[in-house]
Amino acid sequence: MMFSKSSLFNVVKSTIGSRRNLWQWVANSFNQFDEERANEIGPNLACAEWLMKNGAKVRCRGCKEFVSHYNCLPTGYDFHRQFKIEQVYAGEEASISHIGFAHFKDCNNISDVSFVRCSTINDEAIQKLQILKDSLKCLEIDGCENVTKEGIIELEHLQALKNLELKNIRLENEIKIINHLKSKLQNCNIVYNGES
Repeated sequence: MMFSKSSLFNVVKSTIGSRRNLWQWVANSFNQFDEERANEIGPNLACAEWLMKNGAKVRCRGCKEFVSHYNCLPTGYDFHRQFKIEQVYAGEEASISHIGFAHFKDCNNISDVSFVRCSTINDEAIQKLQILKDSLKCLEIDGCENVTKEGIIELEHLQALKNLELKNIRLENEIKIINHLKSKLQNCNIVYNGES
């Protein structure tokens, strides 16, 4: 059977589109908030499970190292109550998205978040970081290609921020946007592409 170039192109395009849709469905499924699970094990452990399931790492209170595997999480009722996430790292292997940010609710000890070349982080995810507005002190956004000026402007609502590091992000009117953030976050040290 012979295909013309245009019909072959359409077959390839539809196959790629189907795979992309399947991947998006899988990613969305893995990011869904499970309120029943959060009630069962507590918000911090449920959040840690979500982050690890999607390739991110956490550091909990009292620990020096990041944890990236379920087997490293505490077990037992007393440990569940004591487990508090303080730091989150989502790199290029992570697939966390705004859909799952409801997991951050009631995780009141998260003070440090880093998104480094995490392609699933976008403007909507940055806007939803407001869930952590009372605890988040340090935020790094580095090379997240789907974050634009609309997302960066939303950072003005994170009034508890003390350190904000923005790297490898293309911003239109970058000087205006950074100056706007500095005027809104007066107690925050803002570094954009290595410059304060």
